[in-house]
Parts: sequence; C-alpha cells; structure tokens
Amino acid sequence: MSTVNIRFGLTNQVTRDFDESITVSDLIADRSILAALSAPESVTAVSGGETLSGSDYVVDYDTITLEQQASSKA
Repeated sequence: MSTVNIRFGLTNQVTRDFDESITVSDLIADRSILAALSAPESVTAVSGGETLSGSDYVVDYDTITLEQQASSKA
C-alpha cells in the first residue's frame, strides 16, 4: 500500500492508500474517487506534466492530477 494524492481542479484533493496492483485505468474508473473530487467521468491522469498511461501503476506517483478531457467535435 502507498498513499497517493489525487487532485482535480485548483482546490479538490483526496488522499488515499492504493494497493500496488491498482492501475491508472482503475483509478479513473473509480466512481467514488471521481465523486469525492466532483470530477467528470471523462478525465485523463497527469503527473509531473506528463499524461499517464492506463497501464501505469498509481503507487509509482506521489500526486496524480485528473484533468477533464477536451471534447472533440467532428
């Protein structure tokens, strides 16, 4: 288990303990975390200015920021 800060926007933040097997995809799919942050379902995870892959492990980062994905219009 590792403690990771998850942020959305300027002021919304939660700190949670994550198992080593939890991936960024698992994090983004966790509705309880999204609800706690008032984040929409369509987010990407960023840390250190780099967009994270869904297969990255959450525990490899101290802080992960969720950013709303830009809507694409055809």
